[in-house]
Amino acid sequence: MAVIRQEKRRLDYKKPDFTITDIDLTFELDLTATIVTAVSRVKRLTEDRKIPLVLNGDSLKLLDVKLDGAECAFRETENTLELDSVPDEFTLTVKTCINPKDNSELMGLYVSDGKFCTQNEPEGFRRITFFTDHPDVLARYTTHIIAPDGAYPFMLSNGNLIKDEVKDGKRVVTWEDPFPKPSYLFALVAGDFDELHRDFVTCGGRHVDVYLYVDKGQASCGTVAIDSILRAMEWDEKRFGLEYDLNRFNVVAVDFFNAGAMENKSLNIFNSKYVLVDAESATDTDFENVLSVIGHEYFHNWTGDRVTCRDWFQLSLKEGLTVFRDQEFSSDLCCRPIERIKAVNIIKGPQFTEDAGPMAHPIRPDYVMEMNNFYSVTVYDKGAEVIRMIHTILGEELFQKGMKLYFKRHDGCAVTCEDFVSAMEDASGIDLKQFRNWYSQAGTPCVSGSLRYDAEKKQAVYTFNQSTPATPGQSVKQPFVIPLSMALYGSDGRKIPLKRNGEPVSEVQILTEEHNVVVFDDVPERPVTALLQNFSAPVKVEYPYAQGELETLLKCADDPVTRYESMQNIINSYIVLNTVNAQRRLPFTHSELVVQSFRYILEESGLDNRFMAYILRIPPVNTLMGLFTAIDLDAIIASRKELVRVLSVELADIWEKLYQKLLAEFRQRLAEGRGYECTEEQIGSRDLIRVALNFHVRGLVLKGEEAKASAIVSGHYRISDNMTDTLIALNAATAHNLESRREILKDFESRWRDNALVFDNYFRAVASAPYPDTLDNVRKLMEHECFDLTNPNRVRALLGTFSQLNPECFNDISGRGYEFLTEILIKLNGTNPHVAAAIMTPMLNLNRLDIKRKGMITDCFNRIMRIPGLSDSIFEKIDKAFKQ
Repeated sequence: MAVIRQEKRRLDYKKPDFTITDIDLTFELDLTATIVTAVSRVKRLTEDRKIPLVLNGDSLKLLDVKLDGAECAFRETENTLELDSVPDEFTLTVKTCINPKDNSELMGLYVSDGKFCTQNEPEGFRRITFFTDHPDVLARYTTHIIAPDGAYPFMLSNGNLIKDEVKDGKRVVTWEDPFPKPSYLFALVAGDFDELHRDFVTCGGRHVDVYLYVDKGQASCGTVAIDSILRAMEWDEKRFGLEYDLNRFNVVAVDFFNAGAMENKSLNIFNSKYVLVDAESATDTDFENVLSVIGHEYFHNWTGDRVTCRDWFQLSLKEGLTVFRDQEFSSDLCCRPIERIKAVNIIKGPQFTEDAGPMAHPIRPDYVMEMNNFYSVTVYDKGAEVIRMIHTILGEELFQKGMKLYFKRHDGCAVTCEDFVSAMEDASGIDLKQFRNWYSQAGTPCVSGSLRYDAEKKQAVYTFNQSTPATPGQSVKQPFVIPLSMALYGSDGRKIPLKRNGEPVSEVQILTEEHNVVVFDDVPERPVTALLQNFSAPVKVEYPYAQGELETLLKCADDPVTRYESMQNIINSYIVLNTVNAQRRLPFTHSELVVQSFRYILEESGLDNRFMAYILRIPPVNTLMGLFTAIDLDAIIASRKELVRVLSVELADIWEKLYQKLLAEFRQRLAEGRGYECTEEQIGSRDLIRVALNFHVRGLVLKGEEAKASAIVSGHYRISDNMTDTLIALNAATAHNLESRREILKDFESRWRDNALVFDNYFRAVASAPYPDTLDNVRKLMEHECFDLTNPNRVRALLGTFSQLNPECFNDISGRGYEFLTEILIKLNGTNPHVAAAIMTPMLNLNRLDIKRKGMITDCFNRIMRIPGLSDSIFEKIDKAFKQ
């Protein structure tokens, strides 16, 4: 029998016929047969009494149903429990049995290393009990957790601890959450942990007990995380005036988790990857990720928990806003230019790629088959850019005024993106009607600009045209509101004040039409133009820079993002030119501008180490693919390799000198007994030493001095006192296929095989190596004792790295990479299809690849589509890829 698949549509939303105001949950914990008793207070919201109560369920064993304590008639289907002719208000008792141990999908209640935990967003609660499992049903939860005394020392749920007692050998712990919340925010954890505790006093004088629970023996790795919680609580009070609202805040780290973390009200559950860090085992990036993700989930307490989504099409209401908030948090506490560049790279890389592919969707999607597929960079990161544009248009003061109005109107409610924009509009008095196109239209707008300079009038006249390519289901686009931040520079590099009609004007010019004209007066010479400062909108810009203008911006612009983007544009121009040369089988064109720009940055710019390291990075192949409508992968890879070759050889002396200088500073720190610190100064040194080492090693290999290169990398590995430097050497050894890689990998394996999170770096290093034997090595590692196909972290580290971050090997013209991933997808479809759908993304752009690769991917997709029980998660992506 054919499976009937049906898309959900945003416009089909209707208010619930019933709501549940209060629910009392009792869990009698058992690894394979947990009994869940849900006692719900149900209230009819519709006047039509013929409408039945329909509860959602998934993979449940129904034991009993009672209405107001009495037996009642009901219908059970595969995914629902239905009751006819129910009163307007009543108490419903539903008893179910579930098997947490065999829940490999990791949705609902499951077991992670012997510990019970939950993940209910978006629709996991229906795997716990029959319920109106929709975000617009908000109830107050009381939770009783029962287990043999001593079995699970810590038994946690939402809200405040009400009771903890032992009766007849059974321990009963009761939690009560006074704030109504949707079912996706319910959480339960039971297990044995190390406990960390801190006190926090809110700005209103409330004492809050902050607890962090980590695996036994890992307490020392949790101090950064729990201190980050306090920093997030304090920052949210100071920046947004938002105070924590309960007497207790708990965070638990588990190893088996589909996502990064979950903001369950007062009981955040984290992937241990974003909690456990220390100086020996964690990288600089790990430390920064802990701060960011801890902040993100805590900030959801207001933007997601207190005010939540009406339906899942409104996901960006909470996620886009909270990503913006965590970006600001990290920027205020760390380095703002670097944090901004990180965000820009996500948009210009995976988000622009998503916009150009079959899964393109607005930040507020209109239709979906599997909601997990829209937990995407578009909803999260582009959603954050949309919030940032509102902030840019309104300014900080009016934006904060809008936030206060938003909470005043909607605290305790489930609302829409429209409600948020309306609050901003009403608080500021600024019309955002056209701005709403960002919520309803998919795709990446392109702004093409030109300049006409009138020397006699001393007037610069800019013409900007905006257009947005067609995306699935949207062939025609209306103009967006685009805040375009501009600056003008003279030939001497000095900034020219922006004036119009004798008055100063803002650097942010608001484009609202397909055709826009922007005029500046009192411009003494033809200016060099900086466009899209600070990446003021998630758009592509096309502008005919004259010879030397990008170099001027690189040297003189006062906006760090403009300087960074100028170098990226210089590199991209080279890549485009030589990709075309490769396609035509012409010799590569040498670009003196790229070489001289690198030389300037290295020798004359005076930039700090960290920014210098960022600005010298060559975009990865996946990002460079976005420069082309039709992707000639082999030509792109070849032109990028040629650029690396040129820079390695022509700047060889500079790379060696820089590496030796940074290495000497490293050795001096060790000699002075100064340990590893995650400070901007040390991070910058390590970032730059990574760049210098890789170019230096590549230059040596190209000159035939592989033994010297191997010795240098091996030496760097041996002196390392921190994981960042260790991985700099490990990754260099594998990336450049050096002889020392065997020794280094063997040593790393012996030292870290008992620490799964650290050992994931071993998987990543092997899987990302761009060499013919990589796929064979990946296959072998699937048999390694540290690999577990049921653990999302392991899958992402080994298989996700190979498919998503190694385009050269994965897209090998033999098709072996596609066939391998197809095997994996079929296996994961039966255990965790959500993880499978996430790692298959590189195959979705088959229609932009060459005919042979497209044909091979098509064959693989057809094979997948024929398997019995194909999940909606995988089916939807393949179906849309075929239709693009």
